[in-house]
Amino acid sequence: MGYLKLLLPVGLTFFLLQGCSFLYGEPEQQRPSPVIDVSQADEPWEVENFYAVNQDGEEWSTEQLKGQWWITKTIFTRCPTVCMTMTPNMVHLQDAIVANNLDIQIVSFTVDPEFDTPERLVNYGESYGADFNNWDFLTGYTQEEIEAFALETMKARVMKIEEQNDIAHPTRFFLVNGDGIIVRMYSGDTDFDLDATIKDLQSVVTN
Repeated sequence: MGYLKLLLPVGLTFFLLQGCSFLYGEPEQQRPSPVIDVSQADEPWEVENFYAVNQDGEEWSTEQLKGQWWITKTIFTRCPTVCMTMTPNMVHLQDAIVANNLDIQIVSFTVDPEFDTPERLVNYGESYGADFNNWDFLTGYTQEEIEAFALETMKARVMKIEEQNDIAHPTRFFLVNGDGIIVRMYSGDTDFDLDATIKDLQSVVTN
């Protein structure tokens, strides 16, 4: 517990600053573990109530997922870098979730809601081979709302980088339990480890 108390403030600072890895970088010797347990944090990482529409234009809210395990990440369809790694990684994870009969929903929040219409999100998901049966791509909120949601819920900053025509956003996948508490963070970018992630999901979700 003492180690965790020391780790979380340091980790929180890192995740508040993290975004597209090409913007901030991660020195090789400081690469984090592919699985980080935040379930024992002094204050639970509660998911804020949030409302959106999915790729089919249907209304969506975090309240729909009460009692359900779900894993989430941020994306945007014109992301020039990390999303092109993160989304295929999530597709591989989705395949493994289905293959292992895990009842887990997947949710992707766009950090570019003014551009990412439901139609664009359908095209984006289809281009990567995502299965919409248990994966929602969300939009229909304001830029300010998603920035506040990411900061309050994921402890990570979403920030437009106008001069680079980019948006900094978290590169982690976040596992949420049925009580709406984030209990794990998984590497989603180049440090993604499918075996470690699915093994942890099996141990957590099935217990």
